[in-house]
Amino acid sequence: MTNPTPEQFVEALNRWKMTPEEREFADAKKNAEQIGRNLADIILIFLAPTIIWLALVYLIGFEIAWAKVFGIYFIFNFLKNIIVISFKK
Repeated sequence: MTNPTPEQFVEALNRWKMTPEEREFADAKKNAEQIGRNLADIILIFLAPTIIWLALVYLIGFEIAWAKVFGIYFIFNFLKNIIVISFKK
């Protein structure tokens, strides 16, 4: 089992002082922040290939489907992350 961080300890102490309504509000706020982060991640995942596709199609004139660009971008990032992780070990 991992040891709690000081931030987690302070958060637990603050939760003990809260009323049930305040705990519910704090949980809702934490969940909303996590949903916002997840939504931003999804938007960013699709934004980068779209920009690359726009540059290829409209600036260079190279006809390629957006799905192909997304697949190439996904595979490139997947391989790049595997290489980075292998160097960190």
